[in-house]
Amino acid sequence: MNLKELMKQYLQEEGFCPKETEFGLEFKCEGRSFVFFYDGDDDQYFRLMMPNIFDVNDENREAVMAALNEANASVKVVKAYTPIPESVWVGFEVLVDSTPVLGDIVPRGLNMLRTAQQTFYEALKKG
Repeated sequence: MNLKELMKQYLQEEGFCPKETEFGLEFKCEGRSFVFFYDGDDDQYFRLMMPNIFDVNDENREAVMAALNEANASVKVVKAYTPIPESVWVGFEVLVDSTPVLGDIVPRGLNMLRTAQQTFYEALKKG
């Protein structure tokens, strides 16, 4: 079973309702959307994303970049960035072995994504 199938099975067993998309698996947790991106060329690359946490425009771009820096420097294993110029995303990326225990990885990854999101928001408020 590949990592995408394992993740889908894990999410279903935990009561999530993952939807398959062209990128991977989308699901909601505590009112937030998440996407598990599957890389068919690297079955040990685990990438969980929290998309679209903040809209970027010309007026806030400088403050957003400073807040991204703060979040990236403060929270382990995650990176906040703008994969499309108008939106901030946060990603949790790790390498896993061939038999990952997703019950150990996924909850911690979700928590770290939420922590990075909160750190980003707090940094924006500080300006």
